[in-house]
Amino acid sequence: MKNVIGIAALSCVLSCSAPARAGASAPAPVTYQVPASWKRMSDDGTPAQNQGAMFEVTTRDSSEDHPLVVIRSYKQPSGLSMDNIDLEQVAKKITPGGVPISCADDGTNWKTCVFLGHVDDKKIVVLYRIGVKDGYVAEEAFLFPLAAAKSDELALLTVYGQEAQQGRTTGVYAALHSTYKTISLFNEFTKTLGINGPAPFNAKAIMAKLPEEAHPTVYRWKGDPAGSSSAGG
Repeated sequence: MKNVIGIAALSCVLSCSAPARAGASAPAPVTYQVPASWKRMSDDGTPAQNQGAMFEVTTRDSSEDHPLVVIRSYKQPSGLSMDNIDLEQVAKKITPGGVPISCADDGTNWKTCVFLGHVDDKKIVVLYRIGVKDGYVAEEAFLFPLAAAKSDELALLTVYGQEAQQGRTTGVYAALHSTYKTISLFNEFTKTLGINGPAPFNAKAIMAKLPEEAHPTVYRWKGDPAGSSSAGG
């Protein structure tokens, strides 16, 4: 992504989140597979310690707004568990004005979320995935602009399973076809992210069709942070 989003992601996610540093490959228990076509933009760290990397998702599309993917993996900070991750703080660290929109648990060790923020005058969507297992943490932030394709119909970007867990569906309205292509890339990559083996991945990013009477509105996820500890230590 050749725009300001890349600068924001690098400065905010990798330096604001934690003392953890990003690495060319994950610590041994954390594994993932990056497509060969993705462009590596940053990496740091050592295999035994905290690591992460940032990639630009390059495709045949000539658009300048290619998604960015930031991956972090590190030893589990004392007191951090899936029960006390403060998603409000995580969203704010990843992008200015970030707020959680939708979130669903994926078993006891993983969560998938949609955050909404902004960089300058652009609205930014963040598809976020976190796992806490066997003393390690894996985080993925998949950032892309909220598309405004006038010729495209709208659909609700949300997380599968969120309605069943919270009793209602929340999400953000986005251009259906262009956004679907992007979330498909997120889902395909996220299937490869695991800690000591494959992780369950039922809480996928999905596009839900709108009722005919609906109007484009952003709904904010109303979950209550369970504690003061935030992902990133």
